[in-house]
Amino acid sequence: MHANDLKAGLPIAFVSVLLISTAQLAMKWGMGGLAEQWNNIVISLEQLQVIKAVLLVWPALISVGIGLCCYALSMACWVMALKHLPLGVAYPLLSLSYVIVYLLAVTLPWLNETFSWVKLSGIGFILLGLTFIFTAKKSSH
Repeated sequence: MHANDLKAGLPIAFVSVLLISTAQLAMKWGMGGLAEQWNNIVISLEQLQVIKAVLLVWPALISVGIGLCCYALSMACWVMALKHLPLGVAYPLLSLSYVIVYLLAVTLPWLNETFSWVKLSGIGFILLGLTFIFTAKKSSH
């Protein structure tokens, strides 16, 4: 692997991880909003009041739309990153999305996720594993 490949691939891979994390958080919030209003949506649609149904949940619909767009952009970035990075480098980076999503899910109050020491220790193991993978790569060259 050339240093230029890493310079080109790592930033794109990190953008992909940030986009997929954003997508997961946006989808979680948006789908939660839709679920909360589901009975009202059904009633409005049964009465053929489509605009009323949309107005009930427009923020959630926008959030789901943003999540879907972030998923698509993440996939495009991932394809570009894989052109430059070996799988042994690229795929461990995906685990960073678990770290980002968990930390933001317990921090952002509108997601209502509960903190857990067990989950936090799992996040620590993920970070430790990444440290092992990337220091081993450097020392083997």
